[in-house]
Amino acid sequence: MRAVRFGAIIAAIGTIIATYLLAIRYAGIPALCGPALGPFGGCAKVESSVYSSIGPIPVALVGVVGSLVLLAASVHYLRTRSTVSLNIWVLAAVVGAAIELVLIAIQAFAIGAWCGWCLLYGLTVILSAVAAIIAARQAERGSAAH
Repeated sequence: MRAVRFGAIIAAIGTIIATYLLAIRYAGIPALCGPALGPFGGCAKVESSVYSSIGPIPVALVGVVGSLVLLAASVHYLRTRSTVSLNIWVLAAVVGAAIELVLIAIQAFAIGAWCGWCLLYGLTVILSAVAAIIAARQAERGSAAH
């Protein structure tokens, strides 16, 4: 159950980060991310790139929705042990982690700048995927034992 609790906590942190990024985007405020962060101080460049939106939809909004799905599914699974919740959590986390790996590659190869907040958010999604997979393996072992 540690993996499930960890997954829920990390999804909550991801939700906070994505909400922050979305809020500052709509408010027109630059992210607290400057030269002091060295190579991870490229938030303004990443946020102003064509990759920061999918048409009119900010990528940060996709992050908020995705993290809320991860949070809801992990908490629901923690409370109910519902196979459906576990499956939703695993699917959303694995798809989200794949998307985050693509977004990290875009920062590296297309934009040429690193957003520390974006990387930290991506880490929460990747860690959620790891936690979900561990929880699924534990559930599988538990059901095989009965």
